[in-house]
Amino acid sequence: MNSIERLQNLPDHSRVWIYVADRSLDASEAQRLVEHLDAFCTGWRSHGRPVSSAATVIEGRFAVIAGEILDGDISGCGIDASVHALDRAAEELDVQWLPALAVHFREEDGTIRSVSRPEFRKLVHAGRISSTTSVFDVSIQTLGELRDGKFEQPAGSTWHDRAFRLSASEV
Repeated sequence: MNSIERLQNLPDHSRVWIYVADRSLDASEAQRLVEHLDAFCTGWRSHGRPVSSAATVIEGRFAVIAGEILDGDISGCGIDASVHALDRAAEELDVQWLPALAVHFREEDGTIRSVSRPEFRKLVHAGRISSTTSVFDVSIQTLGELRDGKFEQPAGSTWHDRAFRLSASEV
């Protein structure tokens, strides 16, 4: 089963939260992370209501938790509970979750790299990043967006193009 298939029983409108590890997890570490998150998802509740949820790891770097409550939203406290579960797993795996404002992209050799926004801007100006560079958008909100390929796209078709003026730098 590929990583996104682990989320197959949830509808497209399910919320997703994506967290990025500071390093690549090997297959054993990714499996242990999924086991931790599965244990959390089994009992996840938000204001006493069960959350239908599932979790996966994509590319050994991205922890994804997806969830939904029928006719409702997952509360802030419910979201906080998922963050605590991630933090407990990270502690065991000796991994850190990167800041939300980091930029994640795929190098030409396929390696996934995460940098600060100022560093990404420098890479754009140096010609190392272009509109065809594959970037990861951890701000997507729904499982449908993940399934539709909105998570990894060429930078020129994402918010990165506007924020870092990729098209202007290629002229």
